[in-house]
Amino acid sequence: MPRVLAGAAALLLGPVAAVAPRGLPVWAILVLVLSLAGLARQGAFGRILRLTPAVAAVAAFLALALASSLWSPSDRAAATVGEIGYIALGALAGGAWIAGLPGPEVRRLAGLFLAGGLAGGLLFAAEAALDFPLNRWWNGVPDDQLPNLLNGNVPKRTAALLCLLVWPAALAVDRYGRRALALLLPAGYALACLPLTSRSAMLGIAAGLATLAAARASARWTRRLFAAAVTAAFLLVLPAALLFSGPLDLDNSGLLFRSAQHRVEIWGHAAERALRTPVFGQGIDASRSLPPEGAVSEFSPIGDSLLPLHPHNAFLQVWLETGAVGAALVLAVLLMLLAATARLDRRAQPFALALFASALAMGSTAYGIWQPWWMSGFLAAALMLRLAARIGEQTR
Repeated sequence: MPRVLAGAAALLLGPVAAVAPRGLPVWAILVLVLSLAGLARQGAFGRILRLTPAVAAVAAFLALALASSLWSPSDRAAATVGEIGYIALGALAGGAWIAGLPGPEVRRLAGLFLAGGLAGGLLFAAEAALDFPLNRWWNGVPDDQLPNLLNGNVPKRTAALLCLLVWPAALAVDRYGRRALALLLPAGYALACLPLTSRSAMLGIAAGLATLAAARASARWTRRLFAAAVTAAFLLVLPAALLFSGPLDLDNSGLLFRSAQHRVEIWGHAAERALRTPVFGQGIDASRSLPPEGAVSEFSPIGDSLLPLHPHNAFLQVWLETGAVGAALVLAVLLMLLAATARLDRRAQPFALALFASALAMGSTAYGIWQPWWMSGFLAAALMLRLAARIGEQTR
């Protein structure tokens, strides 16, 4: 039964991402249970009990987030900590479980992931071409609400998730000996993104393609550039947000499209609030519940909360909710994750760095970083990349 469930999880990942992206937390929980059961069968629980620097940093962040729920204005603060917790445990247990799988099982699961990813991509393409009939039927969307659906978050969520999953899929194709096709896969997805309304997905796939090219030339220097960029992002995000919305007045610049102007305004509001509590932040999940205190928006009415659920920037959200302490811990985790890509073999590293770039680009512009379906997307892409990388280990 566990083998059947593992195969189903690999096969269904693509279709779930394509038609029900907000259902991904169910997938993440299933994989967590399978991973813990698999480690128990392997007698390998010791793999997840070691207090490595990465585990210690994540545990410290979770402790900070839990403590901050005491002063967070959000009534979902504790639930958000729980959601971050099961995603973190899923990453730890899932990675350890995949590391211990036998070679034939690795190839079987990777093949099922590729088959499901192809099915999900084709299903999403058909849905987009036909104005999302399945989604409209499932959610009872009337014809006169079609423009809201097309311009809303339904297609954008799937586009963002597929932008993450395309990199482990490309690595798996490379591992199966189709190296030219492995390069064409993300390029083809980039072309498919052009008719979509998700500019974040376009940015993500473009960043990934540029990084893939750079890392194929030198993975070491690409890693160093990303380490510098991530560090600079955490150090400079607050002054940059204030500069963009203040002296540069980019929220009124004709050089930006309207949603980008609104992003700049949101960033300015979030940065101002972050500076009020610079050490420990406003509290986990506070973004969705900050009182507006008379603030006015030029783009949409401000209701009970200052921000529309989140600041649309992961670096800024971490600063706002957990302060400098949280920012330092998350930076440490990201740098350790980046360094871990060096332990992959030479051909796998460009795909891992491309995934890192896509995630970073979309995380800096799109969804709230603690949204369960979005965290589950990051988890799924990382675990599938680890699975794809292991195909090569069996042939060396």
